[in-house]
Amino acid sequence: MFQSIWIRLAAGSLALTVAACAAELARWEAGQPSKQTGLSVVSNSGSVMRPETVAGAAVVRLEPSKDYYSRASYVFKVTRPVTGRAWLVIEFLDRGFGVISVSPGAREARRWGTVRVNTGLMRRATVQYDSAAVKDAIHITGLDYLHAIWITDQQPQLEYAPLVLPAVKFAVDGERVVAAAGHVQDRSEIEEALAGLRNELPLFRALGFNGVESYVRWGWVETRRGVYDWSFYDAIANEIEKHGMRWFPMLLAGSGYALPDWLYDSKDNFGFVCLEHGITHDTQSIFQPFQTEYASRFIREFGARYGNRKMLLGIRLGPSGDYGEAQYPAKGPGYRFRNHHTHIGYWAGDELAQAAFRKYLAAQYKDIGELNKAWGSPYSSFDQIRTFLPDTAKTRRQRVDFATWYYGEMSAWCEKWAVWSREAMPNKAIHQSSGGWGPVQIGTDYSYQARSMAKVKGGIRLTNESDNFPDNFTITRMASSAARFYGAALGYEPGGFGSKRGVVARLYNAVTTGAVHLFYYGGNLTNNDQAIDAWARLGPMLDQRAKPAIDVATFYPDTAIKLDDELVRYRWGSPYFTMARALRSEMDYDYASEQMIADGALDRYKVLVFLWGNVTEKSVLDRIDKWLRAGGTIIYCYMPRGWTSTVEGDESMMHRWAAGDTGKGKFIVYPGDAVPPEFYSAFVRDKVRTMPQVRASIRSALAMRKPADVYWSVLENGKLALLNFSDDAATVRLESGKTTRVGPYEMVLE
Repeated sequence: MFQSIWIRLAAGSLALTVAACAAELARWEAGQPSKQTGLSVVSNSGSVMRPETVAGAAVVRLEPSKDYYSRASYVFKVTRPVTGRAWLVIEFLDRGFGVISVSPGAREARRWGTVRVNTGLMRRATVQYDSAAVKDAIHITGLDYLHAIWITDQQPQLEYAPLVLPAVKFAVDGERVVAAAGHVQDRSEIEEALAGLRNELPLFRALGFNGVESYVRWGWVETRRGVYDWSFYDAIANEIEKHGMRWFPMLLAGSGYALPDWLYDSKDNFGFVCLEHGITHDTQSIFQPFQTEYASRFIREFGARYGNRKMLLGIRLGPSGDYGEAQYPAKGPGYRFRNHHTHIGYWAGDELAQAAFRKYLAAQYKDIGELNKAWGSPYSSFDQIRTFLPDTAKTRRQRVDFATWYYGEMSAWCEKWAVWSREAMPNKAIHQSSGGWGPVQIGTDYSYQARSMAKVKGGIRLTNESDNFPDNFTITRMASSAARFYGAALGYEPGGFGSKRGVVARLYNAVTTGAVHLFYYGGNLTNNDQAIDAWARLGPMLDQRAKPAIDVATFYPDTAIKLDDELVRYRWGSPYFTMARALRSEMDYDYASEQMIADGALDRYKVLVFLWGNVTEKSVLDRIDKWLRAGGTIIYCYMPRGWTSTVEGDESMMHRWAAGDTGKGKFIVYPGDAVPPEFYSAFVRDKVRTMPQVRASIRSALAMRKPADVYWSVLENGKLALLNFSDDAATVRLESGKTTRVGPYEMVLE
């Protein structure tokens, strides 16, 4: 029998008050036709139900849906009218894990016991409805074994879900964080927020999660200027602690919907201004000096309130962006969640941004004449310079200067947040929210953020994963490569929808990069019929996570992206990511950014592969040349990209390499075209697996026979991690001759 720890109410009992004899309006009970009045089962296309008897009780077993976009459900036709307030009671055999969802729905504060935590007991879930909410039909999902349901007009005995010991166990420390129900849009909705936590935390605790995320909005605590009221978050933190879990909040200050009323109505409200349209967004401009005052004080006050509490597992920083990401606005809401002018663009149209840009340029150039030579411009002083849309730049150098400044301002602002947070909370985990996938408009410099977070012994959490592993790899590998190089902790977050495919893909990404932090939205696990089972089976593999053993890096073209961010702007159609996805099918590898190369990262690798983008800084080419001459190997695809040049157009370094002037190293040129990328990727694979300087474990992995949708990583702990990201089971034949079978969207560790 399962050991349970019951939440005890003030009266010392699990149950709430029991009303006098309830009047049943309708009832259905499995195996009891005589007890089926006012409710009848409706055949539901795509759902398979069958009667069973378990421990002497009649139940109807609902087979989980095998489809990622639909749920198996019980459907009951309501044949008696329900006109007033009513309670729906669901009696079920508590096997497995899940959230019991009912339609018509009800607020969290009107639901009780609506999760399964695998106690093996017969339990009850209750939903309260207001007048006439129950009409024609009732749909129930997330429930495997149903015994009975009934509708009553009197409050029945209400039961909370029991708090059981975790069934999914972990032996290695880590931050397994979930966002449970409990997000509300007004601090007055505290009852609803607490009810959401009460309803779902028993489930996520049972699934082995140890952290709960919630947003801490500046406007909800500094309700009057200089006056802080933490009562809302005190209640949230206490509820999380009561359920045996820990808090991992995100601190939000600059985002439009996190602003306090007093700021919004004051002269200190200074939002980003769209460079293209001249329209102001509610998210506060990082160029406004007052942001430093209020953000640092907000962080300091939070640390004083919660920093010494054990229940605080760590914090995530929300310095800017739509939802606190370390980036410029992209598509999020404004003040009080209003619709507002926002898009992926350039947010440097205000006078303070203009002044910051001029100050940056004055520090880069000794005088205006030097700038005019680089830009092809006729300025007589720096005071005449304004920010501009990059497409209007007359020279490469002018465009690179703007992009470098734009990235740099956001990076410097986010680093300030990291420093303030470490000062306020010296012993807590701190993660920067690194969103997006690299376009200039978003302004996220992953190398800089990893380096700055390593300085404060913090980490970065990538907020951009999806249901697709190859896509997740390509858009997170820049950050994960930089984090491992600079020594920052690493974490992952999905950007939205998730099914079993994404749950496993993201788990694999975490296991094979040594991530200490893995976050899921509750719905990623509970809104489909396969994900929780996959997590329960595979989640403990996090205990075997390790950094990957990698000898190959691809050149990440920072400068080329600054000149033409079409290289990555559209994440699914960008030429760089298209090439990167194809190569990932053949091998595991890192990205080497220009900043990483400048800081010595190439010493970690044996091979550098060029994918796309053919402009960089001369200093970067000089560092690559030094590494090559010391014995490195470059693999290059000439067509159709041509030779890589400096910003000023100098290709001489490439010509020397192509002529054999490589010192102890090798410069290998692919004789074909980069399109289709699969051919170039196969060429790289075949070359690398014959290189004696590459580790034997990696060469062995390159020799395995596998379908294209099976991905591998060799880990530093000696494991070989395999992921089959396809609809069909796959057979993998290792170099040793051993074969391994991997199911659809499953992972194994050899």
